[in-house]
Amino acid sequence: MTRKELHDEFWLLTKGILQDSKVDAEEARVLKRWLEEHRQDGSFDFAIESLGRFLTDGYIDRFESRDLIYAVGRTLEQLRTSASQP
Repeated sequence: MTRKELHDEFWLLTKGILQDSKVDAEEARVLKRWLEEHRQDGSFDFAIESLGRFLTDGYIDRFESRDLIYAVGRTLEQLRTSASQP
């Protein structure tokens, strides 16, 4: 899968999850699983680490949700940037 394809697929996944401007525990598990399955050269480590840390108690509070939204945005930016490089 190319970086462009990864970006597009992740964008579609997160677009649905972030429609309500929050991330709950089930959505966090889905994101973490996708990132782990598509990990390449450590590019998703920040988001995977954040998701794992917040999922330890099985509940995502509003502050963790806000931080996860930031991590998702950062991951999308990484993918967009790397997809545009030759």
